[in-house]
Amino acid sequence: MTKKIFILIIFLNFQCLFQEKKSNIEISESAIFDEWAGSINTDPVHKREMDASWNKLISTKESITVYLKQKDFHPKIKTVVYPFSGIDVLNLFSFYPDSDNYVLFGLEDPGYPSKYNALSTKEKNIVKSGIRNLSDHLAGRNYFTYRKMKEETKKKELNGAFPVFVAFLKRMGKEVIDTKEKSIIGNHIEYKGFQVTLYDPNLQKQQTLTYFKIFLIGHEGIPGDGLYEYFTALGEFGIFTKSAEYLFHGEKRKSFRDLLLKNATFVVQDDSGFPMRFFPENNWKRSIFGRYEKSWNLSGAVFPEEQPELIKLSKETNDQILPFPFGYGYLGTKDNRQSAVLVFEKK
Repeated sequence: MTKKIFILIIFLNFQCLFQEKKSNIEISESAIFDEWAGSINTDPVHKREMDASWNKLISTKESITVYLKQKDFHPKIKTVVYPFSGIDVLNLFSFYPDSDNYVLFGLEDPGYPSKYNALSTKEKNIVKSGIRNLSDHLAGRNYFTYRKMKEETKKKELNGAFPVFVAFLKRMGKEVIDTKEKSIIGNHIEYKGFQVTLYDPNLQKQQTLTYFKIFLIGHEGIPGDGLYEYFTALGEFGIFTKSAEYLFHGEKRKSFRDLLLKNATFVVQDDSGFPMRFFPENNWKRSIFGRYEKSWNLSGAVFPEEQPELIKLSKETNDQILPFPFGYGYLGTKDNRQSAVLVFEKK
């Protein structure tokens, strides 16, 4: 009898703890999140347009999921790092759906906490318009351009990435349990960000998504700069990156690139991420989904390295065309003929 009572007390304590976590978000905040996502009828225009873009985005997500089930793709990774992410949670969760922690960084201001309640109706409409515009932008090509993200998130009403992240996460079926400010303190610099604690009802588990604004000048990733300590403390992790403007090609960001690859055990990317030379065949299992012929010299971006090994791998694999767009190949061809997913798994 005593044992049963003890078990009951533990169960009730756990239930209270879970309910306590679920109640960290006030009802008013939850209503705002639903409004941003367009999942309620308070703004029919916003809801209709968000429905239209997200029908397409969810279709892309489902295409990726179905496709990956046909491949030898099993990333059992607890923590995932997404460099140069922008606000692309759709692709991140498509390739790493059941990880525990997601760490993203990009150039957009965090925008947390949001001052949405203090805005006028006109200003709130500008916020929702920005969310819609970015949703449409992603749906059209399956990646963001920096110019478009900057144009929308720099508007004083939207004031950063947080409302867009939350809207997209809600659209993906995630429940927001808690939000809080996060930062990394470096040498005379603070990398500001936020963390969102989520509950996924399909997976029946909690997940965290952490975002930082980090601009890599080229000397980051050395002991004592804050970033080195933060990313080292994550332990082993997976990496996801796409449409990264070839920023890890060449040697300018060598220190930070080496920092990430030191603890990486599973990498999913397009050709604009890490050059293939960092994944020697004796240490890494190397796969390509789709087809690769060349990289794209983008205006204002880092000039991509030549990758003959990648061309050779693509020819040897001779895979079918991807059923979804991935990377800059879509930009150059307007279809998926040169979309390629590169998967590197540490042996």
